[in-house]
Amino acid sequence: MAMSLKKIGAIAVGGAMVATALASGVAAEVTVQGEVTKDLFVKNGQPNCYVVVGADAPSTMDVVSAADIAAKIGSLCYKEGTVEDGSAEITVHAEAKSDDVDVYAETIPEGNYTVFVAASDSDYADAFENDTGDPYGLADALGVDDDELNEIVSLGDVSTMLKIEDVDPKDWYDSDDDAGEIVAVAVQNDSGELMVDKKNAVYMSLVYTNDEEKFENTTQLKLGMRIPFLGKEQVVVRIKTDDDSIGLGTLVYDGVLKEGETYDVGNGYAVKVKSILKSSTPGEYKVTVDILKDGKVIIEKTDVVTNRNALKIGCMGKISVVVHSAWMDVGENYGYAELIIAKDVKCLYLGEDYINDWVPYAVLKNGNNIELKKDISDSDRPKIVGIAFRYEGDEFEDLDDGDEVDILDYITFKLDDKDKEDKLYVYFSMDKTVDATVNVGEKVTALNAEVKLKGIEANAVEPVALTAPIAKLDTEVSLDSADKNLILVGGPVANKLTKALVDAGKLALDNDSPATIAVLPGEANGHDVVVVAGGDREKTREAALELIKML
Repeated sequence: MAMSLKKIGAIAVGGAMVATALASGVAAEVTVQGEVTKDLFVKNGQPNCYVVVGADAPSTMDVVSAADIAAKIGSLCYKEGTVEDGSAEITVHAEAKSDDVDVYAETIPEGNYTVFVAASDSDYADAFENDTGDPYGLADALGVDDDELNEIVSLGDVSTMLKIEDVDPKDWYDSDDDAGEIVAVAVQNDSGELMVDKKNAVYMSLVYTNDEEKFENTTQLKLGMRIPFLGKEQVVVRIKTDDDSIGLGTLVYDGVLKEGETYDVGNGYAVKVKSILKSSTPGEYKVTVDILKDGKVIIEKTDVVTNRNALKIGCMGKISVVVHSAWMDVGENYGYAELIIAKDVKCLYLGEDYINDWVPYAVLKNGNNIELKKDISDSDRPKIVGIAFRYEGDEFEDLDDGDEVDILDYITFKLDDKDKEDKLYVYFSMDKTVDATVNVGEKVTALNAEVKLKGIEANAVEPVALTAPIAKLDTEVSLDSADKNLILVGGPVANKLTKALVDAGKLALDNDSPATIAVLPGEANGHDVVVVAGGDREKTREAALELIKML
């Protein structure tokens, strides 16, 4: 019997056991004497008691009950603290609108178009405004011929559209360039009715030379740059000419990994810099990067890094890596790679429908003019200054008060008479909600709002492994020398310590007693005693199960 108890007690140390048969199927009547509190059993995340069973107990059921109680106490052993790191899902909601103009006052001649433009910075929109021509080819990009263009009108900014103040924060390209969003709609007077036809609406995200605002000052879009994309900051991870695609993703890591190091992206994905080998050509390094899912390599790519190379997995919902540079330590024992890692990568396949008849294009600066291109070549790459989506669906006919043109479920071009006769105002409006994930101490930019997660107010629970057995025999513990509270399992026949308390008149228990849980303060060398017993083994078992429920 004693050997069985010691085995059960050892199992309880690890907290691996769970209480068995917690419900007997019949409601037990249990007498509870005194107040049962958690502090009797656990204090400061550690056991505050011994569970004691008789060494010569006639019933193995008492041993099982002692083990179940010990296991339950083990499950209560944990540390509580304040969460100091982690991440949170946030929701950003914003409403804003541009300036408006009365299209009746700004009469559009029969058969002609007026282009209305707004941006995240009014200077970007104002730079396109012109009442005599199309200096940057915006109207041409909207399918409007020069002889059909009436004028280009700036509606200023929509404050919730996103502008990035520094597209190159780690100075990969030694620049402080900016990036902003621009929207434009060409409205035609078609036999006295206003309409927006195929190609007549566009959204663009463009990179501008620092503090410049004219299209002629746009500059090359490069891997690793941060640009706005429908209100959220994204990092460019792919510009491929062989399949005419541009990839954008959510940045999760920007820094240096040592050869052999792994970065956990989440959801089972990880990125490992497997090896870095020095090439015979000065300044070149052969870098191998693995992308893993659930610990298994799902893609491995090796490239000679002299400047910038991308290592990626597919597109939607996957991971992409851009390696900027590599080097070795002084002793050339191991290497380092400077890189970025992005998740939730979106591949924009140029010329293919993206969403609701909006088609992505690369924006090229051809001279000083906008060129929307779906077939890009290596020679085009230095000319690519951004991305665009152009509407290529059915026409919007007979536009009047209350009508609108939705742009990528992001911003809306609206017509509103404001309850005024012979008036019809047009403007861009946004009422948008976006979700983002932000880590403690980091910032995220969404809808032109910069959000920093200062901290998370929450409690954390950490299980604590027990370092010593809490199950004891009644021959191993005494009431006179106990250094912890005692949980005595079994009546006076089964447990010598219970008998001593009964004989001393501290507790009344006999063969006819019901299932009983009795708290006796200070009866074990100043420590408390909890007796779990009954008139027979079944009653003791009922008392043990009730105690487990109470904890």
